Amino acid sequence: MDLNSYIAAEQKQSLSPNQVQALNILAFTNQELEDFMVNEYLENPMLENAERKENEIMTSIEKFSDSEAETAYADQHPGNPDGDEPYRRELSAKKGSSVKENLLGQLNWNDYSKRQWKIMGYLIDCLDEKGFFSHDIEELSETSGYGKEELSQCLAVLRKLEPAGIFSPNLAECLIRQLEERAIEDETLFLLLREHLAHLVSGQIGVISRSLGISTIQVKEYIHLIGSLNPRPIMDIQRSEASYVVPDILVSRPGGRWVVEINDQWMGDYKYSEYYIHMMEQSTDPELTAYFKERLERARFVISCVEQRRKTIVRIVDAILLRQEKYFELKGPLAPMGLEDIAEDLGLHASTVSRAIRGKYIQYKKTVPLKALFTSAVSKDGEHEGIASVMIS
Repeated sequence: MDLNSYIAAEQKQSLSPNQVQALNILAFTNQELEDFMVNEYLENPMLENAERKENEIMTSIEKFSDSEAETAYADQHPGNPDGDEPYRRELSAKKGSSVKENLLGQLNWNDYSKRQWKIMGYLIDCLDEKGFFSHDIEELSETSGYGKEELSQCLAVLRKLEPAGIFSPNLAECLIRQLEERAIEDETLFLLLREHLAHLVSGQIGVISRSLGISTIQVKEYIHLIGSLNPRPIMDIQRSEASYVVPDILVSRPGGRWVVEINDQWMGDYKYSEYYIHMMEQSTDPELTAYFKERLERARFVISCVEQRRKTIVRIVDAILLRQEKYFELKGPLAPMGLEDIAEDLGLHASTVSRAIRGKYIQYKKTVPLKALFTSAVSKDGEHEGIASVMIS
């Protein structure tokens, strides 16, 4: 018996970690790519962002910081006598606002007395435009006629509601409450928020670093974590439930010529840090030099992959536009087109095309998913690992 007749020859391509990373970067949507690049920026001193991400984040937080002018309580609420309004009417949300309805709707009707419901409705009316509660309970008691203890008890209940941070006395405590909700118990970070928020907003990273005894990189990591929080919790309630699709690719046709752009200008330009490159060149410490070289190599690889992703997507969209021109100009239906057609047009593997269009939207007159432009089924990630065609020149 010939054993060789039972042996099937199999050719299996093995991908290096860098090749796998290149495939993943190609498949990222713009938002996924932004998240990936922020992480790389935080971990790699050799990467810089022209937009200075920490400044961008703190500018956003500064808009809602405690330095904003606040309306005095007396101006907002001249008084809250019990009056003779029907109880149910007292609890109903104000016309045009869902804040009271949303907050009270999280509570069990039978758990509280009629008076407690009235007090909680009153306290909700005391929230400022950011969702903070900065009033003094004693002063509030004198103004409203409610007892200090019952006001405090109802306030404690309301502070446990969603969104996390609602009814906090200030921005720092609001952000800390959200961190605690994520099970983050970092006393250094809490101290930064309570004592150095002004330094953070003004970009004095060095002052924070020296005061807390932590590295500037650690401060940057804290800044990006803070940037993921909501400095204005009431917006979670007021925000419309409507969802909006942000296109990954923008298409225009000036002068009858198709122009394809990747919609990622908001990410800023990532580049190499001249400061750390100079430090590497001047260093006499072999270990430090080796570390910088490794980080620089990683930065070069990542930037190269991002640029290649841009070129590959643009090429693929250009090829799609040629085949689906009538559809984009609203002059006809989609033409028959599969992944293999675009792959053949560009000399790519079909799996490369599949990855490049995954989860991405294109905008020209209307916004549609790229995969919807193909008349044959498109797999999630492609069945083949055609790495040779991914990194094309």
